[in-house]
Amino acid sequence: MPVNIEQASQNLNSKLVNGNIVKQQIVNNNNNNNSNNNNEKKFLSEFLRLKVEGNQLFKVREFEKANQRFKQLNNLILSNKEIYNNIISKEQKIECLQTQIQCCLLTNDWKTSLESCTKLLDLDPNNLKAFQQRATSYKHLKDYDESILDLERLIELDPKNKSAKLELKNIKNLVNKEN
Repeated sequence: MPVNIEQASQNLNSKLVNGNIVKQQIVNNNNNNNSNNNNEKKFLSEFLRLKVEGNQLFKVREFEKANQRFKQLNNLILSNKEIYNNIISKEQKIECLQTQIQCCLLTNDWKTSLESCTKLLDLDPNNLKAFQQRATSYKHLKDYDESILDLERLIELDPKNKSAKLELKNIKNLVNKEN
């Protein structure tokens, strides 16, 4: 099924503005502000394009390609941190990271998953799913101590989480076998 990226981007742009996801900017007639506003518009346009493409590729199960779009999105963000922090809401940042993490896990991109989980936990320090996913990434990178710490933190936040308890037990057994 072909994806109409332009239409999806326009729909998302409307949703973002109408849903107050993008913070409103005060635009002055000052030339400096006009230049900043143009940079913000360019950034937002590219941000939305990459986000929409990544999400659409994810929906059609093209996880490798989706992961590439999210990596491009990360590069865009790294080169425009100030604009990113000024105009993209916390909710949008979290949503992008969550989708990227899913792509990474599905493509065994453990390092990027780990980095994205850490960024997500910086934004939302009690995000249970991010702790679970980061523990999984650590496990696959054979950093069992960090995996155990994340699982213990997850269980501290959610004492009834049976899967986290089971995974913690499995990793501790794995460590004991290796020693």
